[in-house]
Amino acid sequence: MEAGYAILKLEDWDQFKAFITRFSQNWAYRGQANANWILNNAIERTDFIQFRQGIEAEFLAEFQRGARNYLAKDETPEHLIEWLALMQHHGAPTRLLDLTKSPFIAAYFAFEHCSMLEGESVAIWCINIQHLRAKAVTIFSGDFSEALEEAHNLINESLFEKIFYENNRKLVFPVEPFRMNRRYSLQQSIFVSTGTSQHPFMEQLEFLGQDLKKSVVKLEIPVKYKKQAMRELQQMNLNRASLFPDIDGYALSLRLRYDNMQTPAEIQEQNVRKLEDENYLFFP
Repeated sequence: MEAGYAILKLEDWDQFKAFITRFSQNWAYRGQANANWILNNAIERTDFIQFRQGIEAEFLAEFQRGARNYLAKDETPEHLIEWLALMQHHGAPTRLLDLTKSPFIAAYFAFEHCSMLEGESVAIWCINIQHLRAKAVTIFSGDFSEALEEAHNLINESLFEKIFYENNRKLVFPVEPFRMNRRYSLQQSIFVSTGTSQHPFMEQLEFLGQDLKKSVVKLEIPVKYKKQAMRELQQMNLNRASLFPDIDGYALSLRLRYDNMQTPAEIQEQNVRKLEDENYLFFP
């Protein structure tokens, strides 16, 4: 079946860099190591989510009870969105999906652990957050007009809580916790949430209707450009150490940097090109 969203197969990393300049600040991005993967949130991939309607709320409540044993008072979330962001950060499945406001951070996550099999591609998913928000607010205005008016058409904490526990609307919309931990701040993270945990993310994304193709774009880049991309991203200071500021991030960033070092043949080729450039400068 033909995808309702747009798919663009780019020739190389340079074409990606040129193409991404077309996107405005209304867009957010998600990198995936395999272009064949669809978008889905972590709770969609659990075995228990279909057991019964309220099981997601039960899972959340148990996490909240247990997590308080590990959190200082000033670290304890005040709102549901913050609780879900905390769960997401520590690997507990939620209905949230992480995106980033930076296409290059998304590209880093796409290439970081991708397979180097011939013919494979990574994907950078591009989602127009403004379109999601506007379409969702239009739908929510039917039942929550007073709450939206008070919040100036923003999906705030109290409205999100109602949507979460009613768990019965098939749509996708952006949410931003009031407090973000350091890692999410460095990664320029933004979350999108589904209106229910009972249906797949891609199915709920179809609420955009005819706007889907212009609001969701999947860019595919051949994996053979991984080394070039990772070297250039390193020059932008995008690596595990900068995006995951701890000793584990530093150790993995070191390994990835060495894995993507230039080979002797590539160094020789670069030196030849450099010599050609110098000769051109002096002998036009």
